[in-house]
Amino acid sequence: MWMAGSVRSEGMEHPESQRRGGSGVPVFLTRALICLAAMLFLGLGLGMSVHKGISALWVLGLVATLAFVVVLMARWQVGPIAEPLEQLLGGTRPRAIEDLPRAWSALERENLDLRERAVRDDRLLPSIMARIEEGVLLFGASGGLEQFNPAAQRHVGLGAPLAKGMAVAQVLPDAASAAAVQRAYAGVPSEWRMARAARTLRVRAIPFAPLGAVSGVLLTLDDVTSQEALETTRQKFISNVSHELKTPVTAIRIAAENLQEEAPSEPAQAGAQSILRSVDRLALLLGDLSELSRIESGALHLEPVCLDLAAFVAALVKDQQPRLAASDVALDVAVEAPPGGLLVADPLRLSQVLENLLSNAIKFSLPGSRVRLAVRLSEQGQCWEVSDQGPGISEEEQGRIFERFYRSRAAQAKPGTGLGLAIVKHLCRLMGGEVTVESRPGEGATFRVMLPPTPRAEDQASAGPPSR
Repeated sequence: MWMAGSVRSEGMEHPESQRRGGSGVPVFLTRALICLAAMLFLGLGLGMSVHKGISALWVLGLVATLAFVVVLMARWQVGPIAEPLEQLLGGTRPRAIEDLPRAWSALERENLDLRERAVRDDRLLPSIMARIEEGVLLFGASGGLEQFNPAAQRHVGLGAPLAKGMAVAQVLPDAASAAAVQRAYAGVPSEWRMARAARTLRVRAIPFAPLGAVSGVLLTLDDVTSQEALETTRQKFISNVSHELKTPVTAIRIAAENLQEEAPSEPAQAGAQSILRSVDRLALLLGDLSELSRIESGALHLEPVCLDLAAFVAALVKDQQPRLAASDVALDVAVEAPPGGLLVADPLRLSQVLENLLSNAIKFSLPGSRVRLAVRLSEQGQCWEVSDQGPGISEEEQGRIFERFYRSRAAQAKPGTGLGLAIVKHLCRLMGGEVTVESRPGEGATFRVMLPPTPRAEDQASAGPPSR
């Protein structure tokens, strides 16, 4: 409705603007005809004066014609000037020479307002940049430094003063930063850590494309030294706690087993069983904490080897048979790979990822339902999928199920530590891949693990475990 109204109003105002502004083909033709008629009249009068002599009537007609043409020309020239003056005077069109000073004053005020606005705009960006705690660096299309704020100078270090025109290598001399900035020039944003002046900086490289095409790179620098220190302290605490608790948990288990063997009464037997179940849950939690701490601290290293895909999948399915039988759930397997397919992976860690996903799928499946394990090997990489027919995961929970200790509403009634999917996520990243989930409530869930492509056959022969 608004668009239609605006189009109609423009169509209505257009003829009026042509009449007042003196533009358009009809107006031009009208003026040309008027001038032609005036010239013919003057020529005819001049010819008659040569033959019959000058008369008072001819002189009067000549003066009237000249006055008419001058008035028309004046109106045609003043019209385009009067319209802007009318806007400056707030809709009052100047009618006489006395109105021009007022129009000139309005023009000066408008000019002053524009200059003040330009000064405010020029001062606004530097003021904002000076108050931002993040360091900001803008490199132009030629690779030179065009803008930076005081926080960037503090983060980079006062011993290396910044100046406009400096190259990326002069500001960030490490090779990782130079490569990340080049990727940003190609349109790919990056994020990495950088040590500078006894501090840890988180650097983001963002393609700068105000007009659509990438014309520069915007770098932001965050000082994350305190966050890194807190994260290191947390990891050490979790590692120490999980390690120190293993000894008393083992002692409790031994005592409960001895009590179960020696206690003749049923209440004592039931108490010993309850203690053992609690010990098992605690041992599982400590094991997951220890594993997650090793992954996050970088202490866990992969040992990739060349694996036969069929044999690996068969062993994985065999290990799940007791759990499948206990839950009355069937497992379907689909393999899409070249004949004699091979893959290079750490068998222990890949099995850990898939077993975790399969155990969750079986745990949340109803008796009589089916779980599907699918694998596809291609030039793009390895794709593993685990699908179930369980209650599904709501959209708001899908973004949090890979967090530590987070358990969805459906999982709260099931045994578990809340660390399994967090371990899966970190192991997938360690292997250079990622894990995603697709689900709708009531329609089950599909977890998809994407891993890098398997090396070529000539490279697989030399694949072996690296040194730890």
